[in-house]
Amino acid sequence: MKPLTVVPGAVADCAGIVALARRHRRLFTDHPDPSAPPRPPGSDPFDPYRDSEYEDDDRYHVLPSDRMPDDLRAAIFAGAAPAGTRPGDYYVQVNRYDRGDYVLPHRDSLRQGLYMLTTSDKDGLNAQHDEATVVFVPDRAGTFVEHDPRAWHWVDPVAGEERFTLVTIPPLPHREDAARGGAG
Repeated sequence: MKPLTVVPGAVADCAGIVALARRHRRLFTDHPDPSAPPRPPGSDPFDPYRDSEYEDDDRYHVLPSDRMPDDLRAAIFAGAAPAGTRPGDYYVQVNRYDRGDYVLPHRDSLRQGLYMLTTSDKDGLNAQHDEATVVFVPDRAGTFVEHDPRAWHWVDPVAGEERFTLVTIPPLPHREDAARGGAG
């Protein structure tokens, strides 16, 4: 299992990104969608919303790239990716957690990048670091987190104010990786 990666300062202007996300609050939808009929696990082709059989019991709000306004998408790529990154090569989603929202323990099927956009000492990500260790990564605006897709991870019920994160599939390259000619 690949160890947990935590990189502070990977996203610039988190406050601006969050302000735009709040401005577009009406575009977020509940996850899971309470009006959607139940789906049998594995019944869909690629579906970035479905990584485990437990997702129908989660509670948070999503704004996926296909419904994201251009100003928010542009701010995300300006703040999180080096110049020249092609937005069309990435699935992008902003997650909003209101007080009490959560994500149950699960594992993913795809490599993802998680970017914390808000700061809290109470809230954050619980993630398996290796076969025997789970760590709590507190929310720090601008922090990039990548865990092995097979690693268990979850978000406890949010105790503080609104929590915002960004998810990309695959992870965006970091500015320092691009400067060295490598990938994130």
